[in-house]
Amino acid sequence: MVEILKAVGIFASGAFGVSCLFFAYQVFTGNKSEYERNRRRLGGFKSVFSGSVPTVADGGRDYQVAAGIAIDRKTNQWVEQGKLSTEALLAALRRPQ
Repeated sequence: MVEILKAVGIFASGAFGVSCLFFAYQVFTGNKSEYERNRRRLGGFKSVFSGSVPTVADGGRDYQVAAGIAIDRKTNQWVEQGKLSTEALLAALRRPQ
């Protein structure tokens, strides 16, 4: 029984390692201009975790940011929340054409 668990553990570790290598390959060969655009769009590292990515850019709605509304419990007011959309992340991971 122990040998089977060791074999399953080795197989799972190998599969995880291969998937990490595949993801690293996608990140390093991705579209650098889209990455820079997303980085500028975020504003800062803290905005990613707080959900405060600005949803308006240059006077119009930024379609690369998924927008939402939340209630601030301290002030009991609605606050805008934003995060990078799935399309923005996939565009940064795709190879440039």
